Amino acid sequence: MGIGKGRKKGQGAGPGPGKRKGQGLRPGHGKEQGPAPGRGPAAATPRGRKEKALANLKPKHPDEQEIPFRLRELMQSREAMKRPKARARRVAEKPQRPQGAEAQEDIPVPRFRRRRGESERSYACRMEREVQHMLVLSKNQVQREPEKETAAPQKSQRKKEFQNKKLDKVRKKKEEKKEALLEKRLFQDPVAFGEVVTEPPTITSRPRSGGPTEKAGRKRLLLTPRLGQSRAAPTVPVSMARQRIVQEERARVIQAYRDIQRRKQQQRDAARGSTQPSSRVPG
Repeated sequence: MGIGKGRKKGQGAGPGPGKRKGQGLRPGHGKEQGPAPGRGPAAATPRGRKEKALANLKPKHPDEQEIPFRLRELMQSREAMKRPKARARRVAEKPQRPQGAEAQEDIPVPRFRRRRGESERSYACRMEREVQHMLVLSKNQVQREPEKETAAPQKSQRKKEFQNKKLDKVRKKKEEKKEALLEKRLFQDPVAFGEVVTEPPTITSRPRSGGPTEKAGRKRLLLTPRLGQSRAAPTVPVSMARQRIVQEERARVIQAYRDIQRRKQQQRDAARGSTQPSSRVPG
């Protein structure tokens, strides 16, 4: 019998073959029983130590550590403090609900959807409860009179006129900007690469100011009939020799201008040809 008692946990009947390691007590105390494992405060201490050890373990993946919750809250609050205008705009855009009897709105209509793992009987019972609750709320709701409710205040005429003036001003500024850009493009003369001018430009179009311009002596003034005929000397006819000399001089000037332009073009071509070989990389 002493051997059988020695095999039980927490009992020690003296030294014997049935005694296990860590189960027997001191000699002379074999009749006392020790606390069973897993019960009492002595068993709770190893579990708490284990949880604490697991909490203090180093992370398995150092590159994938999550930010603590408190630190995330602190970062979000700092970001919100940096943009107070957005927060103020959000508060301003939030509609203010009326107080008192006007604060009562229509009862929201529930939307039924079967939950995951919910049986048909539970789903039907839940819908029945919601419907009964809606019926009670509708019976206790205050009778509304929409025809007596105050309409929303409309914008005053003065405010509308101010907004229209502001829009007209913005539209006028845009039109002026477009006109300025168009005028700037008209004054630009794109020049093609290698284009050479051989003579001065000739004006072929007349200005937009109506008909042809009249000379100063041929204008129809009010006092022109009283002045009578003009006493100005008639133009002296130019001889043929004089006309030939003027034409030769004009041709000589044009030819000199063309020679100058041709020489400048040759100098540019020579300078471009001298710089090209130096820029090549020796093979």
